[in-house]
Amino acid sequence: MNRAARSVLLLSALLGAGCFASHYRSNPRLATAGGDPIVQMIEPGRLPSATHPPMVPLSRHSDPPAGRQRILALAAPVPRAYPIGLLDRFEVVNDSVGDLSYVVVRCALTQVAAVFGRDMEGRVLTFENSGALWRDTLVLRDRESGTLWSAATGVALTGPLAGRVLSPIPAVYTTARAWQRAFPDSIYMDLRKSTAVPFLMKLYGASPWQGVSGRKTTDRRHHPKAEFFGVVLDEEVFAVTADLLRERKLVRSEIGGRPLTISWDDRLEAPRAHISDEERPAIPMYWFALARHFEKVRTPDY
Repeated sequence: MNRAARSVLLLSALLGAGCFASHYRSNPRLATAGGDPIVQMIEPGRLPSATHPPMVPLSRHSDPPAGRQRILALAAPVPRAYPIGLLDRFEVVNDSVGDLSYVVVRCALTQVAAVFGRDMEGRVLTFENSGALWRDTLVLRDRESGTLWSAATGVALTGPLAGRVLSPIPAVYTTARAWQRAFPDSIYMDLRKSTAVPFLMKLYGASPWQGVSGRKTTDRRHHPKAEFFGVVLDEEVFAVTADLLRERKLVRSEIGGRPLTISWDDRLEAPRAHISDEERPAIPMYWFALARHFEKVRTPDY
C-alpha cells in the first residue's frame, strides 16, 4: 500500500472514531463507577459471544493461525489457544476444562486480552458482551445476575454483585509460531471465521485514537499506544514492555509490599510474572488504558 492510500485509510479511521466519540457522549449512561460513566454503545445482545466453542487440533482448523499471528493461551491442564483475530470478533468466550470454568475476554480498543475464573460465591457465571464501555474498555454482563464487569480488571462495576472481583488466571499472550513450537498437541478455538485481526482494528492500532470517548491520557511518561504487560494487585499495576524484558530477561520489583518478578520466556516468546511464589497474569494493555484504569502505575527504572 502506498503512502497516499495509507493516509486516506487512516483519515477514514479517524473520521469513524470521531463519529464514535460523538455517540459516546450522547449514548445512554447505564451507571457511574469510579467517577466514570458506563456508556451503552450498542444494544445488548447485538455483539456475539461464545460458550464452549469448538476446540480442534491445528491440522483440523478451518483457518489455522500461523507465524506471528497473536493468540491467548492456557498451558494447563490441557494446552488450548484462542486466536486474537477470533477474539476480536467474539470478545467474550465462556469455556471450561476439567474443574476450571473461565471466561476469555478481549478489548482491541485497549489491547486487553485476559482470562478470569467464572466461579463466584458457589455458582458459575455465564458472561456476554454488554455492548457497553467503561473507560473505553469492554464491559461484560453476567446472565445470572445482570451485573456489569470490567474486562480490564475483573471488577464488578454495578449490579447485584458490585464490588466483587473475578479471579485472574495466568494466560500466555504470544505468537502462534511460538505456541505451536512449545505445545505441538495444543487445541485451538475454531469458530469458522478468519483468525486474522480485522482490518479496522489494524487501522485503529495505527491511529492516534485512545479509545472512542475522545479522552486523552495526561500521563506522558510513554506513548499512549505503547504496548505494555501489566501485573495487577488491587489498585496498583506494575507495567513493563516486551522489548525491555527481552533485553533484561528478568525484572525484580515489589507490588503491594510483596516481591514481584517478571521474566521473559524465550520458548514461549512471552512474559511470566510471579508475586511472591504465586504466578500471576501479565495482561497486555495500551499505556493510556493502564493510566486510566489504575490509581498507581509503576514501571521499571529505564
